[in-house]
Amino acid sequence: MNNNILIIGASGQLGKYFVNLLSKDNNVIASDIIPNSTLDCQFQLLNILDYNSLKKTIKTNNINQIYNLAAILSAKGESFPYKTWILTTEGFLNVVKVSIECNVDRIFWPSSIAVFGLNSNLEHVLNDVPMLPSSMYGVSKLACEKLMNYYNSKKLLDIRSLRFPGIVSASKPGGGTTDYIVDMLYSALSGNEYKCFLDKDRILPMMHIDDSVQASIKLMNIDREKISINSPYNITSFNITPDSWRNIIDTLGYDLKVLFEKDFRDKIAQSWPRNIDDHLFRNDVGWKPKYDSKKTAKSIIDAINS
Repeated sequence: MNNNILIIGASGQLGKYFVNLLSKDNNVIASDIIPNSTLDCQFQLLNILDYNSLKKTIKTNNINQIYNLAAILSAKGESFPYKTWILTTEGFLNVVKVSIECNVDRIFWPSSIAVFGLNSNLEHVLNDVPMLPSSMYGVSKLACEKLMNYYNSKKLLDIRSLRFPGIVSASKPGGGTTDYIVDMLYSALSGNEYKCFLDKDRILPMMHIDDSVQASIKLMNIDREKISINSPYNITSFNITPDSWRNIIDTLGYDLKVLFEKDFRDKIAQSWPRNIDDHLFRNDVGWKPKYDSKKTAKSIIDAINS
């Protein structure tokens, strides 16, 4: 085994995919506040806000890498802004503190395109731009980006991060603004009409779940010297609108009926990038996506059906 890895928030959208890949060569312990018997590794109930339990888990299992996936996503976060702030920021700081005390080698923590705002030149967002996020999810993620930069620049820890766009997977959506992209696939398979909460022409960056997880693990496995920044990297695969996504689904043999009725999530999406510049990550890490939009749709439909 290469590493003893703790995955926090493993019952969420990304968790099982990280478990499946990391378990091939490492000793993985998955954890969450929600019991999960479906993961193919040791599982432990754990609340990231319970510092003593977190420390005990890390010491008992000699953890040397942590994947901190705990989060309340953007749309759901607007209903629970205080809870979102606490989970993101205090959870982040608990992991930081215990990692320093227990000599954890490195941490992966995902950020999000939600950190960007209307002042970020959304037509082509560079890695380092002004950011005034419009959601509490984005605000709390940005706060932790600043903390990450502090701990990395002081060489107190080795924290690595990617700013994820919308993630397309076979997992049921969990309260994100980009959830329409998965909801549409489920509606197409069930033959149900779908009511979309975004404008039909609202363009957003997306990527296949496999690309996002493999990129994260590749980032975690490279030498620190190859990482040129102390803050998160931009990452993306393809840009798409709800209407274009519907058309792609139809080319795969479905006749999806979509009713467009914008709600508060469309306003959140207005402050998110239309196009992301991720050349810095691609150059530093030597990564590129395997899936475009059509390959993504076909792959996820096949995964849902399997």
